[in-house]
Formats: sequence, structure tokens, C-alpha cells
Amino acid sequence: MSISLSLPTERSAAVRGRILQLDGLRAVAILAVLLNHTLHLPLTWAGVDIFFVLSGFLITGILLARKQSGGDYFSYFYRRRTFRILPSYILTLLIFGLIFGWSTFHPWPYFVFFGMNIQPLFFHNGTPLPLWSLAVEEQFYLVWPIVILLVSERVLLWLAIAAVVCTPLLRVLCTPLFSDHLFIYMLTPFRADLLCAGAILAILWKNRSSRLEHLCRTRAWMGVVAGFGLLALSQLWQGCRLESNSRTANGLVYSLSLIGSVSLLAWALADRSWLTRFLSSRPMRYIGEISYTLYLVHIIVIFLAERYIHSPALLFVLVTAGSIVWASVSWFLLERPLIRFAARGGHHKLPQPAA
Repeated sequence: MSISLSLPTERSAAVRGRILQLDGLRAVAILAVLLNHTLHLPLTWAGVDIFFVLSGFLITGILLARKQSGGDYFSYFYRRRTFRILPSYILTLLIFGLIFGWSTFHPWPYFVFFGMNIQPLFFHNGTPLPLWSLAVEEQFYLVWPIVILLVSERVLLWLAIAAVVCTPLLRVLCTPLFSDHLFIYMLTPFRADLLCAGAILAILWKNRSSRLEHLCRTRAWMGVVAGFGLLALSQLWQGCRLESNSRTANGLVYSLSLIGSVSLLAWALADRSWLTRFLSSRPMRYIGEISYTLYLVHIIVIFLAERYIHSPALLFVLVTAGSIVWASVSWFLLERPLIRFAARGGHHKLPQPAA
């Protein structure tokens, strides 16, 4: 049984039943990241949080569907992850190393075994590439599939709720251990609440009632306004800014971003009006579809463009355009063929949302 999602769908590169709105939501997330790294707009770092929530939702739904189907489980999941993640990742590392040198990829085992978010704890030459978030997701995916397989759906829901409740407390307790806020920002135990919040929504949406769907359609926007609005308001106090590395900032700020991100996903899932039309538009869907490589390579494009461009607005336009061209070439020549190859032998048995 697949997740029941009564939403507009079409064939994707790998599976039937792709949820159009979620590609558009990916586009929102990656555009926020681009704004953050070019124009340095406050709070646009929350684009990564949207990615985390979305990943938790999709991966949990896919794994629950595989478990219920009785088909191959680990091989199916990790085959898809390998073909989706590794080709573009390896190519990005090679290109960055050839252009800027290999010193930031030391020691190399951290980059082979997805420990890029841990490496800065022990070495000062961390890579400028945004690989820490990929490491967070891959580390989470080592544990979460096992948990889903071993426990019931009800227990899984309570475990995810417990993670969402306990993670902010863990951030508060561990704040004195780190001299820089980036460690709380990058380490998996401190960001797992976002992935688990997406998992909670996946479970609830899978078993949703008409009342829950109506609530998401008519009230989720309030969570978006409350979460991101309070997040913006909190920045009026220095102690609530992440760079302060205070207990207040680490305990509160990420949770406000979580509320906004989860509410945005719930709204996108249930909406039938302008939000659906916007997120499902072809440009937004396309940017979302290529967002993985777009995210990996945009820092390289920024480094190259900054040598000649000094206007932040022009830098944003050129970096966005250049990254889209790069990601498009990668998508059509490398990623999409490999995704299709990985999907053979599995997707025809069980329609699922694309991850």
C-alpha cells in the first residue's frame, strides 16, 4: 500500500505518482539557500530546514510503503539512494578539487563515509561546499530505515514525537560544549528533529481523516506565519541569533524554523488554490527537480563569479542562472538516466512518491 495522496501527479524520471507541489517546495528551499549565500538575506538559511522536513516526510513514506508491501526493503532503498546521491556528489568533488585544490578534502575518509559535518570538529580546513547537510541526511538514513522496519507505525510515531521534543533540549544542554554555533547547526543529533517532524507528518498524512486534511488546508498557513514570523521577530534580540551560540538561540530558533517548515509542507500537501498552482508550475517544478545538484554546485559558481561580479543582486542572478545550467546538464546526461536505471525492477510493483 502506498501513501494515499490525493494530489496532482504525473510521471517523473523514476516513478509514477510524483507529487508536483513537493518539487515546487524544493524550489522554494533552494532559492532561499541561493539568496542566503549571495545576498546574505537574514533567515534564508531556513531553506535547508525545509529540505530536511521534506526529506523526512518522503523517505518515511517510501519506507513504510515498502515495509507494508513485503518487497525488498534495504536493497530497494539504498539502491535508490546510491544512484541518486553519489554520481553528482563525486562529480562535484572532482570539479571543485581540480579548480580550487584538494586541501579542503582532508582527511579523505570523512568525505567517503559522509562525515563532512563532523570533520570541522577536528580539523580547521573544512570545505566551503555545502556538504554538511548531505552528511546529516545520510547519517540519519543509516538509522531510520532500521527503526521503521523494527517497530510498529504507532511506536514509530511516538519515537518521532519524542525526537522532536527532546532535540531542542539536547541543543540547550550541549551548547556550552561548543565554542561556535556552527557545530550545533551541522551535527545530526541537533538537527534530527526536522527529519523526524517530516516523518510525523508522513505518518499522520498516510492515515489522515477528512478533518485533518481540512485543517491543513485552512489552518496550516497560520503555522507558516507563526513559525517564520516569530523566527524573524526573535532576531531583534542578540541572544536569539544563532551566531551568539546561546542556549536561547539553540533551543528556540531552530524550533521556530521547524514549525514554519512543517506547516509549509502540510499546507502544500492539502492546498487546492493559488499555492498549488504556484508550486506546481513548470518553472518551480523544474528547479525543484534539479535542486540536489543545484545545491551542491552553487558555491563553486559563486566562487567563480565573485572574481568578476561585485553587485550582490547581479551575483544572485548570474549564480542562479549558471547553477541551473550546470544542474540541467547534470540532470539530463547523468542523474535522470541513473535514476531510471535504479528504479527498474521496483517502481512498477509499488507506486510511491519520489524522494
